[in-house]
Amino acid sequence: MYFSFYISTFLLNFIFTFAAFIPNGRWFHSSVLIDKKLYFMGGNKFTNNSGEGVTNEFFYLDISKPFSTTDNVSIPWIDLTYTGGPFKGEATACSGGKNNDMIFILGGYYNSNYNNNSFVNQFDTSIQQWFNIESGAPIYKQDISCAKFSSGLIAIFSGLSYPSPINDLWIFDTLTLSWSLINAANAPLQLHGYCAITLPDETILYIGGANSNDLSSYSPMDILPLYNTKSHMWTNMSISGQIPTIRAFFSAILTPDRRIIIFGGCTKNDGILGDLWILDTVVFQWSIGKILNPIEGPILCGHTATLVKIYMIILLVHL
Repeated sequence: MYFSFYISTFLLNFIFTFAAFIPNGRWFHSSVLIDKKLYFMGGNKFTNNSGEGVTNEFFYLDISKPFSTTDNVSIPWIDLTYTGGPFKGEATACSGGKNNDMIFILGGYYNSNYNNNSFVNQFDTSIQQWFNIESGAPIYKQDISCAKFSSGLIAIFSGLSYPSPINDLWIFDTLTLSWSLINAANAPLQLHGYCAITLPDETILYIGGANSNDLSSYSPMDILPLYNTKSHMWTNMSISGQIPTIRAFFSAILTPDRRIIIFGGCTKNDGILGDLWILDTVVFQWSIGKILNPIEGPILCGHTATLVKIYMIILLVHL
């Protein structure tokens, strides 16, 4: 199989453009936007022997500079792999710290070759240096989605964990670098491969994902768990409208007008998806996205999406 990277930019009215991306393909990587730099970290990729491996490649897209999505040379990618970041795939990343200029990579792929990784790896963008955060972390987890809220706090829920999956919720304080286990009532079932979105009122909405390790059971898309970060209580939100296919390992972003846009993902029965859906969180109603210039594909699973002004930038693998 031949793998290559593409960066896909989605206008919020869903106009698609494409540009070739130079590094080799990957999936289950992490991304985070800090200031005017969109960072990408790690992921799984095929090796020369066609086996799946975990990479520590680390780079960013400088969105302060003009570039054309039809001119590969103009795309301002900056390679930071030399900084010596961790080998992590199926992890999650959020920004934090006093000045919101720190990258925190949490969890990741469990493998005998990488199980000595710290649960949290911190990258200081001001000095371009990595740090391992060892103290008080939960047991190893992968396929989680971090959600920022309040002053430097990050929530992570459940995920695939070892030796057995559990539906626990942890809060990481990026200012004190400390952990708290939250005993919240009415927690949903164990979940992984979901997307967590912090709403303007600082509640966290959990969308999609799988309840079983073999992807035989999925979380419904018409009833979504909502975590209240102030009362530490779980509730279920009933969602109206046309309901998307159940899925895991998709992407989701929140727009300034409180729309959540999800794209792609994997399902056991339907394989890899290429559809786009919109959740209006004012009325909690789903609708299917209207793409003005539909093209063949892409169908994606294990990708990332980041909102940059009026664009949703997706890093995807082309097979």
